[in-house]
Parts: sequence; structure tokens; C-alpha cells
Amino acid sequence: MSLFKTQAIILNQKKINQKDFIYTIFTKDYWKILVNKKLSSKEKVLDIWYIINCEIQTNEKNDIHKIRNIKIKYEFLNQKRSFSEINLYLEILSYTLKNIAIWIVFYEIFDIIEYINKTEKIDETKLILAKLKIKNILWELDIKNKDTTINKVLKFINKNNIKTIFKLTWIDENIKIGLKKI
Repeated sequence: MSLFKTQAIILNQKKINQKDFIYTIFTKDYWKILVNKKLSSKEKVLDIWYIINCEIQTNEKNDIHKIRNIKIKYEFLNQKRSFSEINLYLEILSYTLKNIAIWIVFYEIFDIIEYINKTEKIDETKLILAKLKIKNILWELDIKNKDTTINKVLKFINKNNIKTIFKLTWIDENIKIGLKKI
């Protein structure tokens, strides 16, 4: 057994019984990990969009490890969010959960999700761009498009980091709809 500290994003939760939960977490320094947490009466359930600091106690005989000393670092709902923003953020987390292999570390994806949580003024367009950047990192984004403007945006996403991508301000409603379909 070993113990390590890390930052993690809660991607999924599964309730086993009243106080026992299994979480799928995406860690900054390692990978996707299944962890178990028995809640005491004073602890609250971790929501799937929390970014936390925690300790993970590994168990070599089991694929599910223990998590403890949890401190919530960021919470997406600390800011007022619209339904479409919450829905898009959950899509990003779901996409990350489904498409990242357990043994691969993606620092940049963790940084994108953390940056989304830290950014106060985030809107639907920025969340669409973030999802496209994650698809690009996972080699699942075709940057060729019939629409020349969308094609330019996709090439821009391919070449830049999330902070630079979030500076795009000229995306109108038609382009946003086209990007959302990708």
C-alpha cells in the first residue's frame, strides 16, 4: 500500500449504500482512478464537478483505492451559471470520462477543466471551444470544415492553449451553432 497526494476532478460518482460511494476521479499527476469513500456524518457527498486536493491510498490487490483528506478547491457552481453552461460543462466531463484511457496522463486536459472552474466569466461559447480543444488533444477533432470561418477557428484551436482560445471574442451565433455540432 502506498499513499500519495494529488489534485483531482470528480468525473463520476456511484452510490453503493447510504454512506459509501465510488468515484471516478481524473488526477493531475497520474490518470483516471476509481476510489472509494465512506462518508462520516459530517462529510458531504462530492459532486461530479468538484476539483479537489486529496490523498489516495492505493491497494495493489484491488482496482478501487481509498480517498481521504479531501479539500474542495474549486466548484463550478460557485458562480451563477445558466442551464446551457452547466449542461455543456457536464458534457465536457462526460466526454473526458468516456474518452481518456485509464493509464494515460493528460496534464493539458486537467488544466483546461481547472481553468474553466476558476474562470468567473465563462459563457457557452468558451465551453464549446474548451470541448473542441479537449477533442483536439485526444486526436478526435477533424480541423477541416466546409465553412471557412469554422475551419479557421478549428485551426486556431489546434495551435493554441486554452487561455489564448478563450480570448476569441468575434464568434457570432451562426459560428457557435456550427462549432457546437462538431
